[in-house]
Amino acid sequence: MANHFDLHAATALATKPGPFMTMILPVTGVPATDRTQFNSLLKEGKRQLATVAPNRAWSAYEESFAPYEHGPLTNGSARGLLIMAGATESYHYWLHTAVAPTVTVTYQPNVLPILQSRDLTSDYDLLLLDSQGFELAQIRSGRPELVNLPVEAPTTLETALGSELRDRGRWQRSAGDSTHYSGTGTLDASKAADQRNYFMAVDAYVSQHFSNVDQVPLILVAAANNQGNFRKLSQNAYLDANVRVVQNPNLAAANQTLAALTVGVNDQRHVQATQIRQDAYDKVRQQNQVVQDLGALATAAVQGQIAKLWIQDDASQPGHLTESGDVMTATALSRQNNLYNDLALLVSQRGGQVEVLPVDAMPTRSPIAAQLRIRESVQL
Repeated sequence: MANHFDLHAATALATKPGPFMTMILPVTGVPATDRTQFNSLLKEGKRQLATVAPNRAWSAYEESFAPYEHGPLTNGSARGLLIMAGATESYHYWLHTAVAPTVTVTYQPNVLPILQSRDLTSDYDLLLLDSQGFELAQIRSGRPELVNLPVEAPTTLETALGSELRDRGRWQRSAGDSTHYSGTGTLDASKAADQRNYFMAVDAYVSQHFSNVDQVPLILVAAANNQGNFRKLSQNAYLDANVRVVQNPNLAAANQTLAALTVGVNDQRHVQATQIRQDAYDKVRQQNQVVQDLGALATAAVQGQIAKLWIQDDASQPGHLTESGDVMTATALSRQNNLYNDLALLVSQRGGQVEVLPVDAMPTRSPIAAQLRIRESVQL
């Protein structure tokens, strides 16, 4: 996922001399295919630079792309490579979402792919739970990975609570060398108590060692009865109340089922986020805090008055945003520049939130919209 450092690095690059060449390369993992695509994009980038910025020699950019002309074009499970190069400095970032091959020469570095990657690959944890045990998976940058839990983790009910022996109506619990009584009562009552105690132990362990540390949503994968019982007991503030997978997980084959589980959860989270976004947009629109006109958007961005900016992921508008808030289209470079990227960059630099979204997730039919900050009244 694109984190704050990634975006900060890109916005810091924007303060350096331009124009900027931004290459987005899909990574297939097939060396010959990726090399051919890279060379094609590089050739096109050189052509664009010569056309729209003839005063800039390719030699100023060559060093930024040289490591990739002959070096590896892969990095773990990355699905794309983003290279931003200015006349004096450059920045690269590995993307973990599917991308299309593009290369542009513009006034500003193209931050839209980083923002889009962040919005599509938000992190979360998966708790795979049944009555006898659990597994935990972490989804980071869109990649699911099963956690290798330590031996002291309560991975099974038996290891957490010990084994039980019945003797004349009383229950004994054996955990290693020590034995203690767990009480009297029926077998069903004892099992219910064990289940409650085990779920509480799992909840406490996951909260303390993962959720409270990473502060990401926890999605529960469990059968319907275990969903209900665990949620009644859970004290985990990060347990998602809405997104859930109601099925009994196959803990013995958790790795084999993890990819399919992640796809299903991602779909649920997309639907949930889209609805939350739509509700929030409708509310601020009723309060006259929404702007869609490009002129008003540009002015508000320069003045630092945009709290949130929504941009459709495939949208583009020719033009360059000047420091005064004017939109310039007089030069070949400005006409090739994407005004929406300039707005996204400026809003990010001024502390606003930017979301780059697919068309079905946009809260409006407009390709761009902004929520204005609420100006606090001054008490005289």
